[in-house]
Amino acid sequence: MNIDIKIQRSLDVDVPYEDVKVLLDDLESTIRRFPKLRKLTKVGSNAYLWEMSAIGSRAANIAHEVSYAAKYSVDAKRGQLSWKPLPEYGNAAIEGHFRLHSQGKATKLSFDVQGKLREVPVPLMYRLLAPSFIQGKFTRLVDTFLENTRDALNTSR
Repeated sequence: MNIDIKIQRSLDVDVPYEDVKVLLDDLESTIRRFPKLRKLTKVGSNAYLWEMSAIGSRAANIAHEVSYAAKYSVDAKRGQLSWKPLPEYGNAAIEGHFRLHSQGKATKLSFDVQGKLREVPVPLMYRLLAPSFIQGKFTRLVDTFLENTRDALNTSR
């Protein structure tokens, strides 16, 4: 079963924008904060293959080990990291952006992602519930990524 995901989340951090911009300079460290990321492999200039641990519920027999590759670009002036999927890799196509917004002495982190997970094994009796269930699991991963990023920024001060 193919499942579409679309997530928009944000989090405020009590760190000035100038101190948060380092997230755009160290792309690999920023990516590695994403939960369930099992392996990150460089496949080109600013291009990475993600291999994730199972997402879902093994008890409900809805668990998917997502893998995909994306090409990343940084727009330091706009405070944005964006990515586009590389189609020849994995079982998903995911694109999005991670933005930094100055708010005086604080910064807002915004994360927008959308894409398609392909070949998600879902038992017939769960097919109606699976899309919202998987969307919820991914939303929690994004929230955790933002929290991990906030914590890393706070400890580096």
